[in-house]
Amino acid sequence: MFTKEFFKDVIFGVTKKEPVDAEDSESLKKPKRKESTRDTVESILFAFILAFLFRTFEAEAFVIPTGSMAPTLYGRHKETDCTQCGFHITVGASDEVDRNTNLLSDGVRVRTATCPNCGFENDQVFDELAFNGDRILVNKYPYEFGDPDRFDVFVFKYPEEPKTNYIKRLVGLPGETIRIRGGSVYSVTEKGEEILRKTPHKQRQLQIPVYNDTHAPTELIKAGWPERWASMKQGEVGQVADWSDTSDGWDADAEQRTYQISAKQNGTHWLRYRHFYPSSDDWKTAVAGRKLNPKASLIADMCGYNAYTGDYITSNSSTIDSGKYWVRDLTINFDLKIDDVLDGAELVFEICEGTSLYRCLINPATGEATIVEINTQLGNRVNELGKGQTSLTGAGSYGITFANVDDRLCLWVNNSLVEFGAGANLEIAGATVSQYPTQEDLTPIGISASKVSATVSELILERDIYYRADFPQHSTKYSRNGMFEGKLQRSLHDPDEWADIYEESAEDFDLLDIKVGPNHYLALGDNSPRSLDGRLWRTTHSVPREYLVGKAFFIYWPHGVPFLNNGKGFAARSNYERGHHGQVEKIEDYPKYVVPFYPQVGRMHRIY
Repeated sequence: MFTKEFFKDVIFGVTKKEPVDAEDSESLKKPKRKESTRDTVESILFAFILAFLFRTFEAEAFVIPTGSMAPTLYGRHKETDCTQCGFHITVGASDEVDRNTNLLSDGVRVRTATCPNCGFENDQVFDELAFNGDRILVNKYPYEFGDPDRFDVFVFKYPEEPKTNYIKRLVGLPGETIRIRGGSVYSVTEKGEEILRKTPHKQRQLQIPVYNDTHAPTELIKAGWPERWASMKQGEVGQVADWSDTSDGWDADAEQRTYQISAKQNGTHWLRYRHFYPSSDDWKTAVAGRKLNPKASLIADMCGYNAYTGDYITSNSSTIDSGKYWVRDLTINFDLKIDDVLDGAELVFEICEGTSLYRCLINPATGEATIVEINTQLGNRVNELGKGQTSLTGAGSYGITFANVDDRLCLWVNNSLVEFGAGANLEIAGATVSQYPTQEDLTPIGISASKVSATVSELILERDIYYRADFPQHSTKYSRNGMFEGKLQRSLHDPDEWADIYEESAEDFDLLDIKVGPNHYLALGDNSPRSLDGRLWRTTHSVPREYLVGKAFFIYWPHGVPFLNNGKGFAARSNYERGHHGQVEKIEDYPKYVVPFYPQVGRMHRIY
């Protein structure tokens, strides 16, 4: 073990002192004070040396500059609360900065942010502060003595410019052929393709919000926009697919955002989600007091971090990428309070995916759970996939998460993962995984109860990362891909039309095979619509082993939260911009740093 004394000997040439006689003690009093000062200096230098060694061989701090890993990691960004639903919005602001000078570009400014929860365009973000990206710790040790794991968040030297560090998610391992198709990633071998699954815990951490019911746009709803969650019944013809609103079953409390059902109700009653995501035109219609024409749509791969417009932001100047591709990997979270359970009681949680309805049926008297697939294309054939035991037994409060992600069903009860066996992996169980949506995907989530008195609240719907099969600008497919995606976006209200467009061109524009070289790794960004990653590099699509820096493991400093002065703090340092003629100008009303602030402890966490 290297000691402080060892480093002092090596650095300063200090040798062991011989014993001192008592008579010499007086002559040593003055030098002893010098020795104390020297010890202090040596201790400080020793600390710096250890810090240098730690940085070199163990860990290093990095600042995230851009949003290619959003929402896992934030680059330079702006934050605000939606003025209509109160949802907290975070959007990228790295477009405002000239990367060569680190100054603001002349006139470039994020002007509006579209709420991913309710679709309202918030212009107050223009006056909000811009914050630097997350500061993270990167552990170098694991890659010095072992190989990276799939789905690690890792830092590496950009192969086309090795002086620049990049951070992405590791998806492909050496020698693999990785296929991006339908938003998922697969390993392709002579035997076929195999979906690459995240661990259940990592999967749960990476979900992206679709709709948080506690942040409903109440003013829009008063103007005639439908609630996303409603008590519904099924029939031959309905308002959404074959479902229609009903006053029977679930009673909604619009203010408390709760949904209740009584055990005395006869039959099975469904509480269902309908994806009524309003567009900017819908909001303009509501503000003008005109009649609304709401249409349910497919859940698409919108990334709220990219949902902004701004002056002179060429990549995102006037239109919002509200998503083009249907996302079939969904997760529903909610709180369930059970007051009474009668004989024959049953709870059912459902996620629709094309022609398959995946259900989790729970007996609240025993806690036994059964997962099944109902294939609507085969006459509603029921295929039992597995059974598991839960802690949901009798009256009480329970936290529920049910997910269909990476062709695998997962159920958590009070944050405990329920074991269903191999049947939860859908391709192993022989369940049908559809590439194409149906009308049922306009209302893809359902919760039903019979002979149970229960209250559902805190409903949060999420989706998985959708990896796009993007192509570089020099590719012959680049412009044609844009036209294909435009058609998809315009047809999201009509699943049948969307499916026809997708089927015709998906092989060309939503399928990409990438060969990972020997001793190389494939890197993809979590913010797939706006990530310069292995899909788009020119000279190579993967990262050489020797270019790996380390594994990102902790956000130790997200931006501080200003307070005082109406939550904006006071300017401590100004922003500067470079004008068209090269002059540098100070911007008085847009500070770079403010004080005072307090740590944002809630976002200091391990990186998954």
